[in-house]
Amino acid sequence: MKLRNLFAGIAASAVALTSLAAVASANEAFLMYTDDSWAWGVWSAAEFPAGTTDVTGDGTYTVFVDNTVETANYTDEETGDLVPAVANGAMVFCVDIDGLAKDYGFETAGVDGMDTAADKRALCNEAGVTVSDVKVTTYNTDGTSTDIAVDQSKVLYGDIEGNGKLRIEIQNEYGDSLNDPCIDKSTISFDQKIAVTFTISGLGGAAAEETVEEAAPAAEEAAPAAGDVQAATTSAKGSPDTGIEDVAVVAGVAALAAGAFIVAKKRK
Repeated sequence: MKLRNLFAGIAASAVALTSLAAVASANEAFLMYTDDSWAWGVWSAAEFPAGTTDVTGDGTYTVFVDNTVETANYTDEETGDLVPAVANGAMVFCVDIDGLAKDYGFETAGVDGMDTAADKRALCNEAGVTVSDVKVTTYNTDGTSTDIAVDQSKVLYGDIEGNGKLRIEIQNEYGDSLNDPCIDKSTISFDQKIAVTFTISGLGGAAAEETVEEAAPAAEEAAPAAGDVQAATTSAKGSPDTGIEDVAVVAGVAALAAGAFIVAKKRK
């Protein structure tokens, strides 16, 4: 058993560990929504965890709010039953992804020239992160559903509030989308669920998954059997020129490198 195979096994294992760490990183996304009457109000992920999702890398994700939210129901005066209220329009309609701007280097706090949401979207794009294919769908208790038309060119996104989050602003009576929205909010009317599906690119998660799959066989092929390691170690003890002590050093360095990547675990 040659020592270079032992080094190869250690290196391949470190690559696999660091790739796994990249895949494991996540940022929670949720749908912030209230209709024109301020019903169906969800303002944080904690208020409706069922509709959240973890953004772990490049891909397509869906967040939603449904009529299990307390303010999405009312008491029928005749029957006394709690029934879903019909939601109409949208006062605030955004997707927030916690910490994404901070983790991927497009925070806007303290950056000059960040006067509009369009400026903040441009900074996000400069960092290599893009949001596309935003889809809005509403659902009703009678089994019908409606896809709301979205003008993709008008979708605003980035660190819009300067708090390190990535916000996808679809409609906001208090934001830049008020004057040039990407949807016609008058087309929104439902009593069961509203969902937003979006695609995000530039985070690198998909590439990291491919790296893990490719690195695993390489590590298996390169890693020596336990008996070979013992034989190599025993043989090396009698030779002053093998540098067997350095094997432990390299193993330690590889482990430290993997550990450092796990701590960082998101591309800056």
